[in-house]
Amino acid sequence: MESQGSETDMCELSRRKSVFSGESNATGSVSIDRLGHGGHMTRPLATAIVSFAILFLVSLTVSGGEFNASVDAGAEMDIADGEVLDLDLQRAYEIALARNLDLQVGRYDLAIADTGIQGASGIFDPSFDLGAESSYNESPAATQLDGAVVTETRNTQYNLGLGGLMPTGGTASIGLGTRRTATNSQFYFLNPSWGTGLTARLNQPLLRNFGTLVTRSRIVVAQTNRDQAAETLKTQVIATLQQVEQAYWDFAAAKVLVDVKLQSLELAQKLLKETKERIRVGTSAPIDLVQSEASVATRNQDLILARNAQANSEDALKQVLGFQTPAEWAMKIIAAEPYVFEPLDVDLASSIETALKERPEIIRQEMSLDITNLNVKLARNAVLPSLDLTGSYGFSGIGGTLSFDDPITGEPSRIKGGFDDSLDQIVDMDYPNWGVGLALKVPLGNNDAKANLARRRFEHHQTETRLSALQQSITHDVRVAVRYLYDGAASVEAAEASKVLAERNVEAEQTKFANGLSTNFLVLQIQDDLANAQLSNLRARLYYRKAIVGYRVATGTLLDELGVDIADAGAPEEDHTLWKDVKWMQFVDFRGDDESEE
Repeated sequence: MESQGSETDMCELSRRKSVFSGESNATGSVSIDRLGHGGHMTRPLATAIVSFAILFLVSLTVSGGEFNASVDAGAEMDIADGEVLDLDLQRAYEIALARNLDLQVGRYDLAIADTGIQGASGIFDPSFDLGAESSYNESPAATQLDGAVVTETRNTQYNLGLGGLMPTGGTASIGLGTRRTATNSQFYFLNPSWGTGLTARLNQPLLRNFGTLVTRSRIVVAQTNRDQAAETLKTQVIATLQQVEQAYWDFAAAKVLVDVKLQSLELAQKLLKETKERIRVGTSAPIDLVQSEASVATRNQDLILARNAQANSEDALKQVLGFQTPAEWAMKIIAAEPYVFEPLDVDLASSIETALKERPEIIRQEMSLDITNLNVKLARNAVLPSLDLTGSYGFSGIGGTLSFDDPITGEPSRIKGGFDDSLDQIVDMDYPNWGVGLALKVPLGNNDAKANLARRRFEHHQTETRLSALQQSITHDVRVAVRYLYDGAASVEAAEASKVLAERNVEAEQTKFANGLSTNFLVLQIQDDLANAQLSNLRARLYYRKAIVGYRVATGTLLDELGVDIADAGAPEEDHTLWKDVKWMQFVDFRGDDESEE
C-alpha cells in the first residue's frame, strides 16, 4: 500500500598491397507493505531520492546515440585496359576480394548483425509519457450530502512521466500529474480545484530477474551473433581465396596441357614428314604412311579438346574473379605466376592443434556454446521465486478557487487560485508521501520454469556434442591434408623422374628410327608415353599445389600464409554500459555462477 499521491564496418579486408572494402500456475503469494501516512522524511533525504530518479532517467535519455548502419555494395576495381590481362596470384586475390558477389552478401550479413546489437540495447531506452484525459458526469442526488439535486462533475487529467529499465533489472520512473475538477456541488469550497502530485517510483526484483545477466542477455546474444557473422565472413574469404588459387592453377595447367598436346602433334607431324621421305627413297613401305597420318589426326583432335578445356578453365577463373561486363569476359588472361615446387614440411600433431584453435568453424561453435551456457543461467534464474522491492516518494499539492462567506459582511467571497498554487506546494515540499513494500510470489510446482531449465541444459549438452563432433571432423581433415602433402611431394618427384626418362627414350627411339632400327609404331608409342609422362607430371604438380592450399584451409592458416588481414572495425559501440562489469550484479542463483548444467 502507499499513501495517496498522483498516479504517474565495415569491414575491410586488406592484403599487404591491396584493400578489400565493403565495408527471458498456481501460486501462493504474500505481500508486506509499510505505509507512511502523513509521515515526513528529512528534506535532504527526500531531495536526494527525487534527484537521483530524475538524474538517472535523464542520463538514460541522453545516452542514446544515433545509429547509422551502412555497407558498401561492393568495391569497384578496374581490371585492366585492353584485350590481354597478365594475371599473377597477387592480382587475382585482389580482384576476387573486391568483386566477388558472395563476399558482398557476407558484408551485408555483418552489417545486419551490427543493427541487431543496437536494437538489443534499446531495452534500456527510457520512455517519455504524455497524456491528457477529460470526462463529464451527471448523477442524481441520493442524499442531501451530494450538494445538488443533479450533481455535475467535469474532470480533466494531465500526466507527464519518464521511466525505464535499470541495469539491475528494476524499473524507475518519475511522473508529474494534475487533475482539474469542477462541480456544481455546494459542499466543495475549492471549485474548480487542481490536485497535483510529483512521484518517483522504483520496482526492483531481488531474486528472479535481478541483475545485469538478465537485462543484458539480449545484448550479449546479439554481440555473439555479430562475432559469429564476422567468422562466417572470414570463412567466405578463405573459401574465395581457395577457389581463386584452385581456379588459377587449373587454368595454368590447362595452358600447359595445350602445350603438351601441341608438342605431341608436332612430333607426329615430324614423323609423318620423315615417313614420307623414307617412302620416297624406298626405305619404308607405303603402309607406314597410314599409321603416321592416323596419329597426326588423333593428336590434332586431342589438341582441339585441350584448347576447349583451356577456354572453359579461363571462364571458370573469370567467374571466381567476378568478371561482369562483356569486355571483361572477352579479355584474354595470361597466367603470369611461375610454378615453383617447394615441398612443405609439416608436423601432424602441431597442425591438428593449430586447426582446433584457428578454424572459424570451431570459433563459431564455441560462441554457440557460450550462448547456450547463457541460456542455462537465465533458465536457472527463472526458477527462483519472485521477490520484488517497491518504493515511492513524492509530494502533493492542491489549489483552486476558494469560495467562502465573508466572516465580517456575510457576503459570498471568492479567492482565485489554480494549478500554480498546487505546484508551489510541491516545490516547497509541503506535503510529502511515501511507501515501501515487498512482494513475494512463489510458483507452486514451477513446472514450466523447471522444464525450460531442463530443455536449456539439453541444448547446452547438444552444442557441446556438436563441438566435439566438429573437432573430430577437423582432426580427420588435417590428417588427410597432411597425408596429401606427403604423398603429393613424393608423386611430383616420381613424375618428374618419369618425364625425364620418357624424353630420353623418345630421343633414343627417334635416333634408332633415323638409322632404320625402329618402326613408326614404336616411335609413336614412345611419343605417347612421353605425352602421358608430361601429363602425369602436370597433374602431380597441380595436385600438390592444391594439397598445400587444402592443408592451409584445414589448419585455418590460409589468411596468415597469404598475408590477408580482415580489418574489422568491430561491433557498434553500446549506448548503455552502466554496471555491466560489476560481478555481483551478474546474479544467477544461490549456487553461484559456475554451475551451468547438471
